[in-house]
Amino acid sequence: GAASTLRVGACGIHDFDHPPYVIQSEEEAGAGIPPVKGFEIDLWDAVWKRMKARAALSGDAELIAKVGTEPPPVEAVLMDDITDRLRVGTLDIGFCALIVEEDDRIDFAPSHLMSGLQAVVKSEYEEIDFLQVLIRGIFRPFTNVFAQAALLLILYFAVFIAHIIWFLERIQNQGQFNPAYGPGIIDAIWFSMVTGLTVGYGDKVATTIPAKLVSIVWMILSAFFVGILAAALTSGFITTQLDQRQKVLIQSMGDMEKYTLGVSSEAAQATVQSLVKGSNPTLYPSDERLLEALVRGEVEVAVQDSRTAHYIANKVDEFKGSVVPVWEIFRERDMAIGVSRNASVAGDSHKALKILQQSVIDYMRGDGRLEYEKSRLDWFGSATFVNDPDQASAGLEQALGRSNTIASLVLLGAALVWAFAVLMHYREEIREEMIRNKLRQTLGLGKKYTMLQLRQGAMRIFDKHDVDSSGTLDVDEIVGLLKSLGKDVSLEDIRQYIDRAVEERAAGAAPDTAPDSPPPKKPQQPP
Repeated sequence: GAASTLRVGACGIHDFDHPPYVIQSEEEAGAGIPPVKGFEIDLWDAVWKRMKARAALSGDAELIAKVGTEPPPVEAVLMDDITDRLRVGTLDIGFCALIVEEDDRIDFAPSHLMSGLQAVVKSEYEEIDFLQVLIRGIFRPFTNVFAQAALLLILYFAVFIAHIIWFLERIQNQGQFNPAYGPGIIDAIWFSMVTGLTVGYGDKVATTIPAKLVSIVWMILSAFFVGILAAALTSGFITTQLDQRQKVLIQSMGDMEKYTLGVSSEAAQATVQSLVKGSNPTLYPSDERLLEALVRGEVEVAVQDSRTAHYIANKVDEFKGSVVPVWEIFRERDMAIGVSRNASVAGDSHKALKILQQSVIDYMRGDGRLEYEKSRLDWFGSATFVNDPDQASAGLEQALGRSNTIASLVLLGAALVWAFAVLMHYREEIREEMIRNKLRQTLGLGKKYTMLQLRQGAMRIFDKHDVDSSGTLDVDEIVGLLKSLGKDVSLEDIRQYIDRAVEERAAGAAPDTAPDSPPPKKPQQPP
């Protein structure tokens, strides 16, 4: 058959390939052409077969001659040289994880993949003692949004159920649930939390049938919420320890400013310089050279294509266990096969561009879809690529984080309003209780006391304030006693009170009774 005249290039030079997109095979080269393999090699083979069929159906002799009946050889080219050669027209078609971007001299086929950049660090762990493990394990898991959401749900439902239980129990079960709203709700919240968290002290129980039914529903609901909370805290404890033991810790773009950086492409270099303030990443000629420099300690953080990072860290023996991708993927972009516009007249698209685009669509979404998905699975380990479990739930975590903040503010506001309302409603009772507490404290009594202890306390107070040892308290001594009890009174206040009491008593006397007349005689009782 006729060989294709298409000039095709990919990054397949020894030690300068780009796994898993294009990898130099370890097999013997044939006819001086280094054999290559990889995801995009599989993609190109499948696309070219469909291009050949479409060219034959078109009946266009020039197009048939370009595509040929035998696949074109794939020239090994340095990764950063592919776009340059497409622009000047020394390549018709090129691929090596090319990023789709505006270019007046290059057209692109439909995107066949999306990927981004990710930080890779040396797999080194710091030594941590038991106390650090304990502290981190107890406190840091509570930053998990799932744990926060579960805890908030428990609190919301506990308060809601507490109001229902109090309403149903306040009359028939006053011994365990105070009929007054404020202290009664506290009793009910205690019962609700003990029930919901499956503690079951048994000091408070529901006695009415409606309250028992509500308690059963709450037990079932709380089992679900407590399960989420326990799972989130447990997984958070484990993953937190793994993350914190890593010596080079990347949790934000700003963290990269503290370390020396390296990249394996000019595009990655430009992206890092634009995103990381004051950075000047070292450019290495290939992904392997970059990771070798990372292992040797020449750089502290390598920034490379996320799919490449995971492939090398998990499937290349040289780097297994030595390097680990960290944090999240950033600057995700579409990838596609590039086609030169320079080979046509007046800047028109390449003659093979249309059937190339149609063939890519057929392979990805048409009759070749299963083959395409299998290739993705073989090379990336997942038909739908995910960099790590946290990345898969990033959107959900972000939404939960906002919801948790709002729910926390609402709960705090409701608690403050409720507390203020209860204090205002029971302000007189609270004031009287404070006075009683002060009096008991002055008398040296506890909350429970006997009449003998009360008399002894009163005698001590009397003796203390009977300054002249007269056996009675005069006005000045009474003022001192009241002030010791927290009453802000003066001598004049006492005199006014005595005068008012005398006037009220005099006004209450019978008007027809003379002040000096003797009292009437008491009638004799019959024997």
